[in-house]
Amino acid sequence: MIDAQQSGGVLHLVINRPEKKNALTRSMYNALAEAVTKANQDTEVSAIVLSGAGGVFTAGNDLDDFRARAADANPKPSAGLAFIEALMDCDTPVIVAVEGLAIGIGTTLLLHCDSVITGRSATFKTAFVDLGLVPEAASTVTMPLHLGARRAADLLLMGEVLTGDEARECGLASKVVDDGTALDEALAQAERLAGKPRDALRASKRLMRAPWHDQVKAALEREREVFSQRLRSEDCQTALNRLSRR
Repeated sequence: MIDAQQSGGVLHLVINRPEKKNALTRSMYNALAEAVTKANQDTEVSAIVLSGAGGVFTAGNDLDDFRARAADANPKPSAGLAFIEALMDCDTPVIVAVEGLAIGIGTTLLLHCDSVITGRSATFKTAFVDLGLVPEAASTVTMPLHLGARRAADLLLMGEVLTGDEARECGLASKVVDDGTALDEALAQAERLAGKPRDALRASKRLMRAPWHDQVKAALEREREVFSQRLRSEDCQTALNRLSRR
């Protein structure tokens, strides 16, 4: 369900589960984390592009996986956060092409990437509080850093929905393009990056993230603990059961 294709110095990863709006399962997170980690070690890869199949980026975490994890007395470590950590530790530039839905972690993962190209009518939403949960992927730090505290509250607390144009205006996205062209633009950007000196690119990215890298890591751990507690809460169980009946 994660397709990988390499051309020149660009690795293109595709979330390919369109029948479920590219909702991410544990195995898909594991595949993404492995691919990003491997690409970061590959001297032939200078840029990574991430996109979704079928005109959708991702509807976020698969709800069945949420339910199974909530019911497990001894749950395994979060595969989603392992993928986020792979992105956080990746020195290779990561460009994301967003079309259609970018829900939950589909929005928060963007804050760990270097460029986000969005279609004009894409939809960005984080509904953690509505599910009885808390934000994840270190978004309690990365979103205020990128968007400012007020705009972060709009997304993380109010669950406000953004279009592609609005995402660009507030700094969540780098560039907005006509619907259906985000991937072409992302691949073009990646090819330009692949033509630059690879070591200089990687060193520059490390320097750019150094000032807040430890702070972001600490936020990830704080959120991990509280998210796990909230996943077993009555609020979350009620919300998940309500969604399962739809």
